[in-house]
Amino acid sequence: MNRIVYIMKMKKITYKLFMITSLILLSFAVLIYLTLYFFLPTYYEQYKTNQLQSGIEEILHNSKNLTLNNAIPLFDDYIKKNNAVIYLQTKEETIIYSPTFMVEEITQSPDLTAKTALIKNEETLRNAFFVTLPIQFLDEGNLTVTVFATFQPIDEASQVLVRFLPYISIIVVCIGLGSAYLYSRFITKPLIYINESAQKMANLNFSENIVVRSNDELEELSNSLNEMSNNLQQTMIDIQIANEQLKDDIERERKIETKRREFFATVAHELKTPLTVMKGYLEGMIYNIGPYQNRDFYLEKNHKIIERMEQLVREILSMSKLEQDTSKLQLEEVNLLELFDSITKELVFFASEKDIKIVKQISPYLSVRTDRDLLEKAFKNIIHNAVTYSPHGETVFIEVTGLPKENQIQIKVINTGVKIKEEEIQQLFEPFYRIEKSRNRNTGGSGLGLYIVKQVFESLSIIYTMKNTEDGIQFLTTIPKWIRK
Repeated sequence: MNRIVYIMKMKKITYKLFMITSLILLSFAVLIYLTLYFFLPTYYEQYKTNQLQSGIEEILHNSKNLTLNNAIPLFDDYIKKNNAVIYLQTKEETIIYSPTFMVEEITQSPDLTAKTALIKNEETLRNAFFVTLPIQFLDEGNLTVTVFATFQPIDEASQVLVRFLPYISIIVVCIGLGSAYLYSRFITKPLIYINESAQKMANLNFSENIVVRSNDELEELSNSLNEMSNNLQQTMIDIQIANEQLKDDIERERKIETKRREFFATVAHELKTPLTVMKGYLEGMIYNIGPYQNRDFYLEKNHKIIERMEQLVREILSMSKLEQDTSKLQLEEVNLLELFDSITKELVFFASEKDIKIVKQISPYLSVRTDRDLLEKAFKNIIHNAVTYSPHGETVFIEVTGLPKENQIQIKVINTGVKIKEEEIQQLFEPFYRIEKSRNRNTGGSGLGLYIVKQVFESLSIIYTMKNTEDGIQFLTTIPKWIRK
């Protein structure tokens, strides 16, 4: 039932067009029939009267140049064409010619007149053409011609139309309804097809295109709908991609926000602990409690704590600056041998305390165009960590190799005698992460060193990896020779 209702709704325009077309055709048929019935007799009577009048006038004009016998064919032809009766009579009203007898028979009926000839047709005179006119011949004069023609056949035709009306009505209705149905189907079929396809588009189903080949407005409409469908589908794809990207951005922002909160919580902890220690030292010195009476000793300890806090604050500010990308790169030509000589020179004394050797294999001709301060900060942290976390008597290798084909420079920093768990390697680049969980300042730093290295390398487009080797831990970096703004 629902299916039938749906089809009725879908084909409503077909039924409307069918009904309208049927009414128009039937109305025209009725109008034509009524016109024939009411106006045809009058029109035909006028037409017949004009034809009879013009014909007799032509005979009157030609008879002046003909004898009576020569004019007989004209009368016969007139009678035959117009189904009329013609009487020629003398001044004494004696008929000398009619369709029923010849001129030679005049003497046989000398008293026959037009009136006596037409008396038996008196009933038809009221619906007939009747005229009497003077006529002249070359051999006869003072004659009159009487023309009589009945209009009864046209009346019979009207009666036949009335009797034939039922049959005409059946034919007209069948032809009209059939024509209306075919016409409405022909016109509305593409419209219904377009409507069904448009409904699919409205339900966001773009799997099919509308195909109408009619070289008219319907084809233009279908092409416009197809174009709209394609544009809408592409727009929806773009929106979907944008939504996915937005979801990723939101998720990324959430992760960043989570990390930021964790970072602030860790910073607060990192600052709170030394501040609490300093406060305890200062309160002990103020009240001269026990060992705190030795103020010089604890003032020196407070000073070292302040220096570590100052270093931590500098690292936090440096990291924040890199994260926000507020620092503009200062590009310059950097000789790598000079750079690593400067870095190791500052760490030689620290390495000698642990009997650690720093071995360098660097060509004096290798250089890159980059930000010297940032690159120096990153590798100073890497080498410092290598020295810090290597056992006594180990070696830190620094190897710089040029890769001409790739237009790159490869830098390896290897510290021997130590391994890191694989699952912890990537976590080392997270802020404040330390393998040593006690977070003792005497056994490690703040946990920001490698995170700063990560930020620096990302800002300088440097690829880096860190992994365990047979000898120890290898930190490998690949630097493009030219870094542009």
